[in-house]
This record gives sequence, C-alpha cells and structure tokens, in this order.
Amino acid sequence: MTEICLVRHGQTDWNLNERIQGREDIPLNETGRWQAGLSATYLAQEKWDVLISSPLSRAVETAEIIGRAVGLELTETDDRLVEREFGLASGKPIAGIYEAVQANDTDRVPGLETEQEIQARVFAAVEELTQKHRGKRLLIVCHSHTIKAALSSIDDTFSYRTPLKNACANYIRFSDRYEIDRINVADHILDWTKRP
Repeated sequence: MTEICLVRHGQTDWNLNERIQGREDIPLNETGRWQAGLSATYLAQEKWDVLISSPLSRAVETAEIIGRAVGLELTETDDRLVEREFGLASGKPIAGIYEAVQANDTDRVPGLETEQEIQARVFAAVEELTQKHRGKRLLIVCHSHTIKAALSSIDDTFSYRTPLKNACANYIRFSDRYEIDRINVADHILDWTKRP
C-alpha cells in the first residue's frame, strides 16, 4: 500500500483578495504561514516517509514548514505539480471568470489549460511518484486545481467545483488501484481571526 496526502498550500494575498492564481509565484502571507503551521501540527501526528512539492514558492514554503514538524527534508520538487495555467484569467477577480473556468471554456478564457490537460500532467506525476516510492507514505504539497486534477483522475464524478481550503489535506492510496480516502480535511485549520 502506498499512501499519498496531497496538501494545498497556505493562503496568499491573491487567495485573500479572491483573484485567480495560476502559475504566478505569489508567496504565502502571514495567514498562510500560520495555516501551514496548523497543517504541520496535524500531519505530525502521523508518520511520513517522503516530502515533495510543486516548485512554486507558496507550496515550497508550506512544505518546509510541514517538513520541520514531521521531521523530513523537502527531497524534490516536480514541475508537473504546479497550479493550472489560467491564461488570460490569471490575476482577475474570481467572481467575474469563475463560470467560464468551470465550464472549461477556452474560447472565453484564452490560454486556459483544459481539465484534460492538467489531469494528464498531474496524474503522470502521481503515478511516477507512486512507483518511485512504492509502499511509502508521501506528502505532496501543491495547489487547488492540481489536487482536483489528481482526484478527478481517480474518480471522474469528482467536481472541480468542490472548494478546497488553504492548507487542507487530501488522502489517496494505491495498492492495485488508486482510491480516494478523504478530501478537504481542514477542521484543524482555524479561522485567522480566532488565533490565540
């Protein structure tokens, strides 16, 4: 059995301001670092073998915070784990473009990476990492649509409309086939305004 936990990075200012955030290298904000710490404390309750990340800084910093808590170095980054390319939608308010992105509409959103394209690249990475680290427990820190691409590759009823909270954990496992265990595990991610 190989077990994988796909962790979304902590909050950035673009997340906070509800802007479409694709491959732009937007860093974590203070809330995001706090969320990464909460995720780290939660994940440290389990034993993990390997820590991998998207190369974008918001994912790398989240991974490094988690790594300190679980006792792992970030061993590799994988370009296939970057966020979806949102084309001309990148940087725009989510509200104005959300439906076009969800409809996978490349006419209304020029340059948009389709669901099929992101699923192909992300799942290729997941399969390769599963084989490379067979029988281990992997932490992979990446992005909302990256995680959705992996989940929808396993279960085609999974919807890209499912919201994933910043720093949430999503568990999948592989023995003879991939299965989704739990998604959007985030009860440990407290509201920033309620911090001590």
